[in-house]
Amino acid sequence: MIGVAQQAAMPMKETIDTSHGKVWITHFHNGDVSLWTPPGSPQGDLVAELMQCRGAWKPRFRAWFVPPVHADQVIAELGEA
Repeated sequence: MIGVAQQAAMPMKETIDTSHGKVWITHFHNGDVSLWTPPGSPQGDLVAELMQCRGAWKPRFRAWFVPPVHADQVIAELGEA
């Protein structure tokens, strides 16, 4: 069983349905956001296009990481895609 302190330290996760498929989003406590899509998927291409110098690909996690300054805008654009 997870304690209250551990739950508070866990990142929040959500998915967004785009016209190209689902994008999995993780919100970290420092304000960063990660975006994950299945490898080779159409939504992966969409996310890569949206990054345009606003995020960094982290191969170790197979996900894009977006700093807080761009996170809300990128998520909003994903919701409209």
